[in-house]
Amino acid sequence: MATLVPMSGPIKVDQPAVGSIRYGLFSAATGPLDLPAHGSLGGVYYDQEHCGQGHLWPSASCGTASSNKPMDACDGAALGMPFQVIASLQMGAFPWTEAEFTRRVRVRLQDNAQYVAEQAFWGGTADVGDVLRGTPSPNFTNKGFTLTDVTPTVGTPVPLEYGLALLEDNLASYGYPGVIHARPTVSPFATERLLAIPDGKPGTAANKYRSPMGNVWSFGRGYSGLKPSDNSAIPGPPTAPAVANAYLVGTGPVTVFRDSTVYVNPIFRTMDRTGNQLVAVAEQAYAMTVECVAYFVLVSLVGM
Repeated sequence: MATLVPMSGPIKVDQPAVGSIRYGLFSAATGPLDLPAHGSLGGVYYDQEHCGQGHLWPSASCGTASSNKPMDACDGAALGMPFQVIASLQMGAFPWTEAEFTRRVRVRLQDNAQYVAEQAFWGGTADVGDVLRGTPSPNFTNKGFTLTDVTPTVGTPVPLEYGLALLEDNLASYGYPGVIHARPTVSPFATERLLAIPDGKPGTAANKYRSPMGNVWSFGRGYSGLKPSDNSAIPGPPTAPAVANAYLVGTGPVTVFRDSTVYVNPIFRTMDRTGNQLVAVAEQAYAMTVECVAYFVLVSLVGM
């Protein structure tokens, strides 16, 4: 039988489609909504309307006057401080055009935006404080929610089912579905125990994994997974859970704001003539808010 001998090298084809972005924070959050003008520098805020509580009160009658009704303060503002998502690309100048450089670095930015936003939400960096720990703006006394540890004995993990129950019970004080945040390592345990149930076709953009109470799971690879902390009630430093343990965080709805403009440097001004190299850097501003409430719990993943 004759042997096929190639007449030339491999033929270049277009990048095949890779499907929807993986499941994560952007799957569970609202948005991204447009970040308003100057929001990339000062962030965003809105006056919350759904944080307050109602009260049970006796019915008025002719014989009993109703008085001393509770007077609750208005809800605070939800605050989202800005951060930048950046991606860079260094390649040889030949045979790429500036348009192709720009397209490729924008693709890299888009591919990694959710991961970086998850970092910004839980963990941050040495230079960027995370949303859970967020340092308030000088014009605001807080970030719109208080982070509370609901682990019964601080530092001692509870079974995953019980930990989720504690979060669900506390989130129920807020009148709408919230978000359960966890690292992807929690996902197989939660789904196997029917604690995370898909409400659509898994792997599609419309699918959300929900808890038994209807809160939306966010399995974020960018989350640090460290013990959440803030600057007051739960001082740091954040610590890692032991092997086979994990922290779960339950919050009110999360909203992502994103600058409508992606900024890319003038690429051919970066020419390194000694190596015939060009560098492209793409940047886009984001901000995130958390509605009203935030809780966390330490759980054990192995054991029922």
